[in-house]
Amino acid sequence: MVELNALESSNVWKYIGMEIVKNDQNQRGVRIKNTDNLKQVYGNVHGGIIAMAIDAAMGVVVNEAIGPDQSAVTVELKVNYLYPVFDSDVYVYAKLVKQGKQLLTGTVEVLDEENHLIAIGTSTYIRKTR
Repeated sequence: MVELNALESSNVWKYIGMEIVKNDQNQRGVRIKNTDNLKQVYGNVHGGIIAMAIDAAMGVVVNEAIGPDQSAVTVELKVNYLYPVFDSDVYVYAKLVKQGKQLLTGTVEVLDEENHLIAIGTSTYIRKTR
């Protein structure tokens, strides 16, 4: 299992400004600090950044669920964008729905600072034995 702080230390996480967070229900996920560097031409957070955060949040819960001799990689990711995000940080919380022998599948909610649902996602990871 990858230590969760190792996820945060990766170059892409640092570049994007992503960090691991927990909500009031003790559910893990990630937060992305909103900056002008993450916005597209219309002034809202780029959809690719939101998709990356969905993948990262699932990566956090998957890494918590698998044993120390395993790793996992994304094999499927689906995003439904509901509303744009202009000035708010982005909070993404994931939960596992099914954990099989090979595949782990979960759902993800993307929220703004006022807890408005701005996107939803599903993701599937496959276990890899080292």
